[in-house]
Amino acid sequence: MENKFKGRALNTVVIVQEVFAENKTAAGIDISGIIDANEKQKRGKVVSVGELCPRLSDGKHTLQEGDEVIFDKFKMTNFTQDGVAYIMIDYRDIVIAF
Repeated sequence: MENKFKGRALNTVVIVQEVFAENKTAAGIDISGIIDANEKQKRGKVVSVGELCPRLSDGKHTLQEGDEVIFDKFKMTNFTQDGVAYIMIDYRDIVIAF
């Protein structure tokens, strides 16, 4: 997934692009709609990190562009830029980063 985001996140905002996992049964039945409706978190790839997000002792952000994160799906704002869908979340709503 190439980062074509124009702009930068401000304050403690993190901008991500959603990452979709393939959700098929062994028989090949697509169950992604069922799984997405029941899950409380979403997965995304970081494209921009706000300047007030926490930093390490060397000055780098704890999150970097390209990191994959899991975040609370009930605290997000969807938007598009040049036809590409992005999600705006607060740094505190990220549950896991890897």
